[in-house]
Amino acid sequence: SGSSDPYCVVKVDNEVVARYGGHRGSPRGGHAGTGVLPGVQPPLPSRTATVWKSLNPFWGEEYTLRLARDFHHLAVYVLDEDTIGQDDVIGKVSLSRQQISAEPRGVDSWLSLAPVDPDEEVQGEIHLELCISEQGHAQVLRCHLIEAR
Repeated sequence: SGSSDPYCVVKVDNEVVARYGGHRGSPRGGHAGTGVLPGVQPPLPSRTATVWKSLNPFWGEEYTLRLARDFHHLAVYVLDEDTIGQDDVIGKVSLSRQQISAEPRGVDSWLSLAPVDPDEEVQGEIHLELCISEQGHAQVLRCHLIEAR
């Protein structure tokens, strides 16, 4: 069809993780961000809004994720939302804890999407900012899902 309806899901060690921080809505997209406080509102899954009919989606959403100290890898899946049937996986980016922690300021770059199914071909990149920090006894990841192309 020449376009898709992309959104992202963040997984840590193959599990969808809850986000606790608010997300900043897209200045272009017209959806407002909501603040989420632990104990006040339930945690929400780490999923961006869907950008309808776009091959170059801009999300501009930022999440704060609480991580287990022994987590191994983080993956960002880009999916195509379908109104009928199951959503299609476009591709993913997977980073180890060591890759994210290797840079003192974290990761801030365009990363190529990899296929989820080895028989599929994938084109495209996603712009991510990832930074791990310590907050008290917790390990926290700031995850900024910016855009894709």
